[in-house]
Amino acid sequence: MPGIDYDCAGCGQRHEGADGTVANPWPLLEFTRPEAYLQMDPWELVLHARSTDELCLIENGDSVDCYLTGYLSLPVLGEAAMLVYMPWVHVSEDDYLELVQHWEHPRFRGDYRGTLASMLPGYENSLSIPVRVLVRGRTPPLILPEESSGHALVREEQEGISRQEAELRIRSMLLEEREL
Repeated sequence: MPGIDYDCAGCGQRHEGADGTVANPWPLLEFTRPEAYLQMDPWELVLHARSTDELCLIENGDSVDCYLTGYLSLPVLGEAAMLVYMPWVHVSEDDYLELVQHWEHPRFRGDYRGTLASMLPGYENSLSIPVRVLVRGRTPPLILPEESSGHALVREEQEGISRQEAELRIRSMLLEEREL
């Protein structure tokens, strides 16, 4: 497959022939909101949800579901290329409050537990995969699948995926964006 052409939301320019390298990266595969948010009807959203591009809260009666987004990277087998997702993660309310309190502190370090809250292409079900959320200062959190889950995502995060598979996943997400 030739490189991937895409319009970059970050810089506003058209990129052609992206090959996943540092010099010519693929697009960041972002998810607009957590899956639970996307499943809510418009009236529920107005009454029970608050969200930015990085953080999301959904009221559920006596509790609040807390979400944040970060980077989850998969290396390409035998190459310097990386497939980078920016999925949503569900974290505990206490962890969320601690993280938000320190969000802007450049020296803050945090290590939290959570579960994926986005449907990643290439997997039958990625919701609820246990993950670690590593926070290092002002950069977006790093998301690592928990080895104990036994999910294919763990192996792929550690060992990598084929270039063909990475490009298929990117193309499927770009196609979904065009259909919206």
